[in-house]
Amino acid sequence: MVQHELHEALLEKCARVPFGHCLCGRAAESREVIFKTCVDHDHDISFKGMMPHGHYNVPLLDDQGAVVGVLVLYLEHGHRPHPEEAEFMKMLGNTLSNIIVNRNLKLRAEISNIRLQKAQTDMMQKLMAASEFRDNETGEHLKRMSQYAVVIARTIGVGEADCKLLELAAPMHDIGKVGISDTILLKHGRLTAEEFATMQQHPLIGARILTGDHPLIKASREISLTHHEKWDGSGYPGGLAGEEIPLFGRICALADVFDALTSIRPYKKAWPLDEALDLIRENAGSHFDPRLVDAFFESLPAILSIKSIYNEHNEETLTDVSMLTEKVVDNAVVAWRPSLSVNIGFIDKQHQYLINLINRVHKAIEEADAAEVVEVLLDMQQYIRVHFGEEEELMRRHEYPGLEKHIKLHQGYIRKTEQFLNELEKTPLAVSTEISLYLLDWLVTHIQTVDADYGRYIAARRGFDENTGACGQKQGL
Repeated sequence: MVQHELHEALLEKCARVPFGHCLCGRAAESREVIFKTCVDHDHDISFKGMMPHGHYNVPLLDDQGAVVGVLVLYLEHGHRPHPEEAEFMKMLGNTLSNIIVNRNLKLRAEISNIRLQKAQTDMMQKLMAASEFRDNETGEHLKRMSQYAVVIARTIGVGEADCKLLELAAPMHDIGKVGISDTILLKHGRLTAEEFATMQQHPLIGARILTGDHPLIKASREISLTHHEKWDGSGYPGGLAGEEIPLFGRICALADVFDALTSIRPYKKAWPLDEALDLIRENAGSHFDPRLVDAFFESLPAILSIKSIYNEHNEETLTDVSMLTEKVVDNAVVAWRPSLSVNIGFIDKQHQYLINLINRVHKAIEEADAAEVVEVLLDMQQYIRVHFGEEEELMRRHEYPGLEKHIKLHQGYIRKTEQFLNELEKTPLAVSTEISLYLLDWLVTHIQTVDADYGRYIAARRGFDENTGACGQKQGL
């Protein structure tokens, strides 16, 4: 709703008026201009202390006669209309209708493009997830490796936009393994020379899969094709050397090898950290870009922190460390407070991020920026699916009896955000604070009731496990 100096009580009451209700709803239903000189029995919406007034209610129609809104002009009480005033109001309504329709079409196209771009990124991530099912690598490896790559990139001064692109593209480095047979890919022993030659084809297979002009696809293709190249030219598949190897490929080569060395695999034990670090040092200038090796050791504390967070056996696995600090806004609607804590560290951090997203939604609505509202809602949709999934997995591990009820509540919230997105794509100019208020009310209520219940349950279960040794689920809590 667009308004100028409207009373707060009316802002709330008039946020969504059904057809046929009050004068503006009747104007929309009849598609006729309605004029009143005063507040009378036809006014269904009022509030205590409302000043006397008259007003016009002008329906705004598109070329097909569909209602796109209602213009309400408030006038002094007892206003006497000019003989040509009604015709002027119709002309004003037609002019505004054309402006709204054109603006609406432009915004709809913009929002459709935003959703399409997000869908493309989502498809890339699903393709990456599919590749995990065919490999001995784990999802945690992909998270660690991409985060290591971002830390190294930031240390050498790569800009934030490129760091984000690297973070999204790095997990696609081994997508070409989907084209390698299971007998080779899942073999526990050492590969024969012939098998290794076949395995060396996976960068080329990945490059053939990742064709397209989208920046994410191009970056993913570059990484897939070059992350097995070596600084001295002895790598594969192209035998590139030095800075012939794209920067993203050089960064991912280092990040991938470090994580492979320090991780458990069915065919090997994890190397001790000191031995892995020695190998990285020894291979500076041969396998790895020496400048990147220097950056790796400069940022080693951050890398080891990521290694700890993204541990396959660590209950507190944050989904995306970097996104928790992005686009922070003022606490326009709600601020995090101790009463919202469920006493589970990583869940509290995720709740804080969700609150930040709601504040971002509210700010975008205040600025009447429908495209930004959609951007944030899509970010929220992506994040809540992961957050809800991690909450539900935590409950499964602790055999929480309220799990099924919790899942239904989560699914309802996801459906509601999808409903908001669909409504905005259809009528972006109708964006209203109803969205941020619903999201806020649901989240705060959810945290303070059902989330608090499972927090108490898990705390009690933790005490039981520590005292009896039962179930053994202690770490991370």
